[in-house]
Amino acid sequence: VAKALAELAAMPEVTLLPRTTAFGYQDHDLVTLVERRGDHLPARQAPVFRERLWRVRAKQVVLATGAHERPLVFGNNDLPGVMLAGAVSTYVRRYAVLPGRNAVVFTNNDAGYDAALALREAGASVKVVDARAVPRGTLSQRAGSAGIEILPGHVITEARGGKRVASVLVQGIDAQDRLTGSPRTLACDLVAVSGGFSPVIHLQSQAGSKAVWDEPRAAFLPGKPAQSERSAGACQGALSIMRRVSAC
Repeated sequence: VAKALAELAAMPEVTLLPRTTAFGYQDHDLVTLVERRGDHLPARQAPVFRERLWRVRAKQVVLATGAHERPLVFGNNDLPGVMLAGAVSTYVRRYAVLPGRNAVVFTNNDAGYDAALALREAGASVKVVDARAVPRGTLSQRAGSAGIEILPGHVITEARGGKRVASVLVQGIDAQDRLTGSPRTLACDLVAVSGGFSPVIHLQSQAGSKAVWDEPRAAFLPGKPAQSERSAGACQGALSIMRRVSAC
């Protein structure tokens, strides 16, 4: 990525704006951006004005706004130590920080296994609680091959602990999503949860595009463009790209 950015910056016809966020898409393809020029610098090195507002009138706009990972809800899911699985993967792989040594991953999709593999590779003990009766995908197969214990057809019903999570209650579910069997307690100091992904389509909506419900993905996707814009990547439902990037 760094090499590609350097090559772009060297092109005279390209204006590269790092630390910049597009926050508005108005009529006639007017996109408003905020550039954070000095937030990352010490006070003595920061420029006189810390932010700059850009107003860009474009002929064509490509929106690649990505997707937000969804949480999974259970009792006391706001205890410290309960994190999104994508955040756990980022801590381990990008910053070499291990958020916990005895982890439980709670997921309903294959992306949760990426966090499980990252934790296992970093030396943590990991168990996966998968709401699906039959986990599918190459990442779940890799997790099983790596010796990670997988509990298919189970959910976390409650997290327990004081100042941080210390254990979770796990119980099976049937085909009608009703709890079955007796609860099981799993000791842990970290819970990583992944409930799938919701495409980020706020800029498409501001531009006048009407969201369309996609049942297989259980999410809203951008509808027909109302202006000269195109959507690319996870924001239009290509979520496999996110999993490949997170695994790098």
